[in-house]
Amino acid sequence: MNEPVTLTKNYVSGLLPKRKRNTHKGDYGKAAIVGGSEAYTGAAYLSAAACVRSGAGYTALFVPETIFPYYVLKIPEVLLKKQGNPAELLSYDSIAYGMGMGVSREVADGAVWLVENYAGKLILDADALNSLAKYENIAALFSRKQCDVLLTPHVKEFSRLSGESVEEILKKGLTAAEAFSERHGVGVLLKNAYSAISCQGKTLVNTRGTAGQAKGGTGDVLSGVIAGLCASGLSLFDGACAGAYAVGLAAELAGEKISEYSLLASDLISYMGRAFLRITENTDKECGEE
Repeated sequence: MNEPVTLTKNYVSGLLPKRKRNTHKGDYGKAAIVGGSEAYTGAAYLSAAACVRSGAGYTALFVPETIFPYYVLKIPEVLLKKQGNPAELLSYDSIAYGMGMGVSREVADGAVWLVENYAGKLILDADALNSLAKYENIAALFSRKQCDVLLTPHVKEFSRLSGESVEEILKKGLTAAEAFSERHGVGVLLKNAYSAISCQGKTLVNTRGTAGQAKGGTGDVLSGVIAGLCASGLSLFDGACAGAYAVGLAAELAGEKISEYSLLASDLISYMGRAFLRITENTDKECGEE
């Protein structure tokens, strides 16, 4: 395994797409967020709200028809659509799929269809991962993929996907993500206290963040941020690196004001702007240094 390198502010700043003065929304791509269910109505909201804070020119939120009315005008900047014809997703530059959808054969089938038919940048998170782990042969599926794929599991989800125990994964540490990535030809963002981002034999480590992120919804925010960054031009690997760093920094900035105890996933969204400002400020100092 290659020696992992820790992400820095200057590295991430160099990844972020530059916003030109003479430009329009079409220059920054289209992101689709596909998620939600009657049991988990908040996940899709958090992901879409984070996406619109992360640079995409257009963000569309696809939710089940049963909960569609609850989303009307909740995020005015988002194009709200009902889940239905998957071919409608093919025109988007990035797709984040799985947040709050529940574990089912139907969710697994949707993920399989995207892997086999979509040609853009696909982020599989949460219940997409759990459904694939339960219903699909992961190795066979990813051998048929037509798009770039990023998986964003926490350790327990990664255990279900890989067949390894949580203890084995923790013992392997940061190399677990890289080994899985190389074996299956997909990107992996393995979320933990320190997160490993691996793709094509390269691994970078994100050390930003706080214990306040150990709450429901923070992973949904991360997937939305990555989708927004990738729609605006970043590769899945670069989007995962920049997204993990920026969300971790947002958590630190929010925690300074409201404490790690009271930090909510929605607070991360509120502090994304400040995180991006800190990343792009003209200084060689790492974020947090005096």
